[in-house]
Amino acid sequence: MPAKPERAAAHGMVAVAHVAKPHGIRGELCMDSHAGSPLLFAPGRTLFLALSAHSGGGGGPGRPRPYTVLASREHTGRMLVTLSGVGDRTAADLLRGAEVFIAEADLPAPDEGEEYLFRLLGSRVFLPDSPEGAGREIGVFEAILDTPGQITWVIRGPREEEILFPAVPQFILSLDAEGQRIVIDPPPGLIELYLDTPDKPSKPHRPDKPGKPVKAKKPA
Repeated sequence: MPAKPERAAAHGMVAVAHVAKPHGIRGELCMDSHAGSPLLFAPGRTLFLALSAHSGGGGGPGRPRPYTVLASREHTGRMLVTLSGVGDRTAADLLRGAEVFIAEADLPAPDEGEEYLFRLLGSRVFLPDSPEGAGREIGVFEAILDTPGQITWVIRGPREEEILFPAVPQFILSLDAEGQRIVIDPPPGLIELYLDTPDKPSKPHRPDKPGKPVKAKKPA
């Protein structure tokens, strides 16, 4: 059962990409996408871009501004997107570092057995049931990290432990966004590494953008 990566944002928007840099001289934007499908960047779609303090937009996130997609293509693992009103490299460079959102209502319905990650944030996380009894609750799904090669979940343990969980399908047994419940089957020793070692509480992570789906392991 997979989970889709689009990430939640305020006011009914979902973060789906980040503008890395301009591409060429005609206003194309090179975007790092964390969306589940390139169709979210199809011509005619509306994307909302917001600059933050880190991208040179001043003191805090700016108000998302709508742009119509004129053209898009995949290139070396990134999306190259041409937007209305961005006609040259100078205009494109002003959008360097912007967060890219779409309206939540424009997200396609997830496939059967899939769910969007942003809808799962805040869910209680459990280990599977065993002959000894019901599965142990290990914490709350708090944030998402984009790490090389995979997505990593931040799970906040019962004593504020920060558990870093590799969110690959074979370790995810079930996802229930409505019930706010996730069941995982992590690699042996992973959870004990975090929960059975006394440590100082760590600072909470700022939730990364959620928007791509995640899969759960198929029953044997």
